[in-house]
Amino acid sequence: MTVKQLFGSNPFLDTFKLLFVGVLGAASAKMILGLYSVIFVGIGYFIIMKYNKENTKPLKELQTPQYVGIVIAILGLLPWIQYFFMGFLFEGGEFAFGEMLGE
Repeated sequence: MTVKQLFGSNPFLDTFKLLFVGVLGAASAKMILGLYSVIFVGIGYFIIMKYNKENTKPLKELQTPQYVGIVIAILGLLPWIQYFFMGFLFEGGEFAFGEMLGE
């Protein structure tokens, strides 16, 4: 007995396969996004620390290559900036609604 004979054209199995592929695609997209962020932020951090002036804290006395490192790190964080703004807008909306109701 083959798999095709066992399952035939089961609509539940077809739906499961479609959902499995969809979830796998979304998960792999998030993994690629995370990998992009880790690589760019890591390279930016490495550049910032490598060109740090002796006996100073990082980002205190910036050298020219450190600016490049900062830009690269910011590029790595850009995909996540939406969550930063969502937090501000959510809290601002809550505050404005509370003020309108006099809470």
